[in-house]
Amino acid sequence: MPGRYTRNRKPSIDIYIIAIISILLTVTGCASHTGTSEESAVSSEAQGQQDGSGRLQMTFLDTGKSDCIIMDFGDGVIINDTADADDYEDICVFLDENGITTIDYMILSHFDKDHIGSAADLIGTYEVGCVLMPDYEEDSEPYEELMDALEDSGTESVKLQEDYSFAIAGAEVYVSVPEQEEYEDDNNYSLITAVTYGENRFLLMGDAMKKRTGEFLQTALGEEHYDLIKMPHHGDYHKKLDNLVECARPAWAVLTAGQERKKLEEETLELLDKYGCQVYDTTDGNVTVESDGENITVSQTVYNK
Repeated sequence: MPGRYTRNRKPSIDIYIIAIISILLTVTGCASHTGTSEESAVSSEAQGQQDGSGRLQMTFLDTGKSDCIIMDFGDGVIINDTADADDYEDICVFLDENGITTIDYMILSHFDKDHIGSAADLIGTYEVGCVLMPDYEEDSEPYEELMDALEDSGTESVKLQEDYSFAIAGAEVYVSVPEQEEYEDDNNYSLITAVTYGENRFLLMGDAMKKRTGEFLQTALGEEHYDLIKMPHHGDYHKKLDNLVECARPAWAVLTAGQERKKLEEETLELLDKYGCQVYDTTDGNVTVESDGENITVSQTVYNK
């Protein structure tokens, strides 16, 4: 969809210098470079896809009104959120069918059960390199099970207090943390994840509500264009979405609504339609995104329920 994503931006010499410093500081694992959103956005411009090979497959699993996004880079795997507890077997089936035995990073946007429900069991079943989480606590059974699983397995984990970046298999991943220590709505603790793969950019908004989305839009990452957005909070509409979509100008959007929310917020759909954005809803099946660093294809496995 021409005109929606500017690919030929020319970084300044200062940007190249910052990028080189960022590359030297960035290592794999939980010891990766931590910095501001501004640093992250700049380094992604200059670095892009590191080795010029490989392919990213990003799958949004159909797990109902919940999030589970699996990013397979060939030489590395990231899981962003782990849906509900009763989705564990379906997640395992997908991982096993795709030959995935190791999860390099598990990014948990926040601690609602529809985002961390299967995390403890996955940590107990697969080798997980590092778990990234927001810095707060939740009084819930899924949260307690997650903490116990991390302790029992010895899996490295970080509750992020500042923005975080790491490189994996030719991609740059940036995790934006919430600005406040406390929110009335737990959804606003959501980590927001931006992935740059070559010339392609993807934005995963967790369950960010109006306040959290507004914070993000004030950062350098929030001013960027993105090819695809996983819309926040299952498609719920709030006025900051207008600013988000206007700035990001995505060609595609993914909603994780679930059957019980089959009738999505009409204002959200109208907004996406206004900007010519093609919408996929996991209610109809898994959504698969493939990128070679230049070209993106989006497809969906549609089936009758």
